Amino acid sequence: MFRHLMSAKVRSNAGCWTCRLRRKKCDEKHPICEGCAALEITCHYDDEKPDWMDGGPKQKAMAEKIKAQVKKQASQRRDRKYMEMLEAGTRNVNLAANGDEKSTPFRHEFAEPIVSGSDTEPSSSQDPGSTPASSNTSGASPPEAPWHSQFLVREDSSNSGGINAEVHFIMVYLDYVFPHIFPFYRPPMLAGGRGWILDVLQSNRSVWHTAISLASYFFSIVLADGHTEHAECTGQMVHQLQTQLEMGLRELQREMGSINAAGDLAGPKEKLQVLQAILQMLIFEVSTSNKDHWRMHLDAAIAMFTQIVPVPERWSETLESLSSHKWPPPNIGVHRPFGTSQAALRFFTAHILYIDVMSSITLEQAPRLQKYQDPIIPGCSNPRPGVQTAGPLFMDEFTGLQNWVVQMIGDIAALDAWKKEQKRAGSLSTTELVQRGKVMEDAIKAGLEAMDGDASCMQAAPSTAFGQHQLPAHQPGLTDQSPSLLVNNVIWLQAALTYLYVVISGWQPSCPEIRVSVCCMTNLLTQLPQDTGLRTLVWPFCIAGSLCQPEDEPKYRAMVQRMGSVSVFGTVKAAMEIMEAVWARRNQIDESWDVAKCMKILGHGVLLI
Repeated sequence: MFRHLMSAKVRSNAGCWTCRLRRKKCDEKHPICEGCAALEITCHYDDEKPDWMDGGPKQKAMAEKIKAQVKKQASQRRDRKYMEMLEAGTRNVNLAANGDEKSTPFRHEFAEPIVSGSDTEPSSSQDPGSTPASSNTSGASPPEAPWHSQFLVREDSSNSGGINAEVHFIMVYLDYVFPHIFPFYRPPMLAGGRGWILDVLQSNRSVWHTAISLASYFFSIVLADGHTEHAECTGQMVHQLQTQLEMGLRELQREMGSINAAGDLAGPKEKLQVLQAILQMLIFEVSTSNKDHWRMHLDAAIAMFTQIVPVPERWSETLESLSSHKWPPPNIGVHRPFGTSQAALRFFTAHILYIDVMSSITLEQAPRLQKYQDPIIPGCSNPRPGVQTAGPLFMDEFTGLQNWVVQMIGDIAALDAWKKEQKRAGSLSTTELVQRGKVMEDAIKAGLEAMDGDASCMQAAPSTAFGQHQLPAHQPGLTDQSPSLLVNNVIWLQAALTYLYVVISGWQPSCPEIRVSVCCMTNLLTQLPQDTGLRTLVWPFCIAGSLCQPEDEPKYRAMVQRMGSVSVFGTVKAAMEIMEAVWARRNQIDESWDVAKCMKILGHGVLLI
């Protein structure tokens, strides 16, 4: 007994009272220990025992106070880290690298800090058509007018730059880029339509500049189409993209600074402005295949979203609180369309929940917003209201996926994370893993069976199976052909089922269940019109392709080739690179391989959305 007591670790009695209360080891450094300094919390060093260390209610209350302080400071450190990233700015924007003009997108690296008066940012005094650099720009326009309305004047047609060019790129964004990224989002007119998008562009400078960057990138891809004679034009697009992106980052930095300075006084509308800008920046990063910069934007977006909607069950109240009497007019009646802030919150909420689920696959963790799913996107099939309400969202209106399909993919990702955690701890129960997987497998198969009848009807009429709105095929990147909701969900469910099999049984491309599911996806994917529908099916496309048999590899390459140059916009190119890398390692990959490793095989985490 004596030897045991001598060998036991003796906790110092000279540590700070904060560490003692938190039951943490203290290095006893004065006046602030390293533990408290790292957490940026109050370090209580008193010779006498504080009165709140009473072992009772006061001590409990103080523990909760310090716990809240730790959480608050962690949030502020995260915000500072994000601000530092925005401060870094951008550089090294290229349309092509390694001599491959068709396959390499624009790239930018966060590097040198942005300073006021950047050479790449046009000044309003030098170029009357440029948007102002400051968020506090003053002018003759009344406060209620859009920030850039004073610049929307007719310029000399000989002026190739300025606001005329910006307006044209904004129209490219509205007419082509936005529908290309979000083909399923077509809200009815009485729900507010898509007018809120233009309103957000006019009121949110960061979103405006980032939208122009996206439009510049998209326009240059369609224009160049792999032809060298457009090199000069694409070079101008590179400059346009870089300039607008820097201004967008600067505006986002200002907005973040304002929110942090306002603290608790910042309202949901102000925070929603920042959320819009962050997610727009994330979409830019993903669309330009810029490695894993999306992670920092996603962390910031999730933090901002949880501040806007701190309690998931109060989602409807938050949405109703954003109503405005400016639009729609109060005299419309009881069932008024959604206003700009309400429509924006609905749109960005749907997409942050979707992105959270898809990112959890790559990050090997349960979705961080999982507790928001049931209150906002309930999996049960409730009848849709005939009029607009502040009730739950239907994800198929935003992403083309039914609510329960999104939830199911998130549940499989959570199961994968649980399995790996249990395995690291040496306590994995194969029986429990199989049982939990069986519940999900039965649910997916029941859903596929329910859709089977409708899918058979659609296969009998291929001309209408994938969408009714089709534009001429000779316009690269300008097609409006997305898969039908039914086909879209069937393919995603097959991919989810394959993902589940890999989680339960490991990487076994020759497993009968996996082969059947992959074969089904391959057949459906090859029927897509001109393969433009791949933009909404990138993750299933990558899952099926990575697990396909060697003889099917040419089919997947052909799908991407038929997309033409527009395949580099978004994540189709990254998915194809993942598949090629997996195919090259067929003889080296064993059962321990998994989907998350596929998402990281390029040397960085890929977000396939």
